[in-house]
Amino acid sequence: MTSPSMGFMIMTKQVFYRTGDRMPDIYYFKLIGARAYQEKVNRKIDPGLPLAVSFQDSILDCDENSYKDGVRPGDTVRQAKLASPLCRIVQVSDSTSNELKHILDAFATMTPFIEPDKEGCGIFLEISDGKSLDEIFALLDGMFHIAIVTKSRSKFLAKASSVWIAQKLFQERQIAPGKKPWGYVGTGANYIFIDIKQGKEAVYSTGMPLSLLWLLPPDMISHLYALGFSTFKDLQQIQANRLASQIGDWAYPVIDWVNGRDRSQVKPLYPKPYIEKAVTIENPMDTLTPQILEPALREVSERLIQSGTGFKHLIITLSGALKPVVREKRSVRPVCRFEALKVLVFHLFEEMVSELDHEVLCRVSAILLTFKDIDRVPVAQMVLGQSANRNIAQTSVSLELALTGIEQKYGDSALIWGHKHSKIFTPEILRRERMLAFWDPVRFGKTQVPAS
Repeated sequence: MTSPSMGFMIMTKQVFYRTGDRMPDIYYFKLIGARAYQEKVNRKIDPGLPLAVSFQDSILDCDENSYKDGVRPGDTVRQAKLASPLCRIVQVSDSTSNELKHILDAFATMTPFIEPDKEGCGIFLEISDGKSLDEIFALLDGMFHIAIVTKSRSKFLAKASSVWIAQKLFQERQIAPGKKPWGYVGTGANYIFIDIKQGKEAVYSTGMPLSLLWLLPPDMISHLYALGFSTFKDLQQIQANRLASQIGDWAYPVIDWVNGRDRSQVKPLYPKPYIEKAVTIENPMDTLTPQILEPALREVSERLIQSGTGFKHLIITLSGALKPVVREKRSVRPVCRFEALKVLVFHLFEEMVSELDHEVLCRVSAILLTFKDIDRVPVAQMVLGQSANRNIAQTSVSLELALTGIEQKYGDSALIWGHKHSKIFTPEILRRERMLAFWDPVRFGKTQVPAS
């Protein structure tokens, strides 16, 4: 059999993710002037003219020239015109940072874990420890006016902090750099950097006003003010069950947020990461068997395991001198290990080949494997009751492979994972389910690697 030639294209660029018991550091970038810069480029506006971007009569962003005139994000359009009579106001219909393509493209060269904020000019990131802030800003040279960046283990606090510092900046309050009891403040020509140490989140956030509870509905924030609370410190001093008697189930996440115990992760929303693997077929009738895909699948599996990610959406495309034949399959959880990946691909590929007649099969010249919906694999699993560094011969299949077999036999909807809004799984059951996810009682391996 002639070995097929293969082309490989990884679209996720570089992935940086730490598995195990360490939570990743999350950055929130609040970029003043970035949206105005993009609008000037898109509309071919003279860069020397002051410009502000408005959304629903509120200034969303402003460039360096209008900022120097006194325009600030959050001002009304009338206030902006009074501060800078020559300022051009650009009305936009979308307030999200999805419009910051130039910034998002630059970040995508470092990490796939990029989540544009739904409101304002902010972006969540997970970045490797090896990247310095100077390296990051070098990629964004000239694309913004001022950046306010917070690094924290808490996604909630990262955004709340950057918004809080921006408010202080707009009020002309002094931001003193240097070491702090809770971390560090760094300043540069065009940025302010807040580094909050792990375990010091509650110390940092004590003075924050309740208006910074950005995940809480506005009417609930108003209710908290009416109850006499005004800062995060006020909420830190009350037990969750006592607060629940006044505001209901919102009390439990609120207490976690104000104490920095939020462990939400950055969603890889831009760009949508995916992997493509192309296999060229020289003699379809001799080589069109699932086994020709094994080298490609092994490479994909190694890439996914190294990055701590897996895919949930598989697409196989047969092409050549025929109309492309496309089939898709979805998984309920990220798949990364070779055995499970092989089962999924082989089964779908054999289904496709069985549906085609001899004449069509003879015209197939290439197979394209596309792996989409790539997401992090939650934890590195280990055998229950076994030391992580103990070497045991690999004699059993993985839980991932077993679950894949269930999906293959009974369909994609055979397995349903619990979530916080589920009507089937109670929070206690979901908590235990997550705890047990740390161990796979049927996997025995020489080394521990991220798995689904």
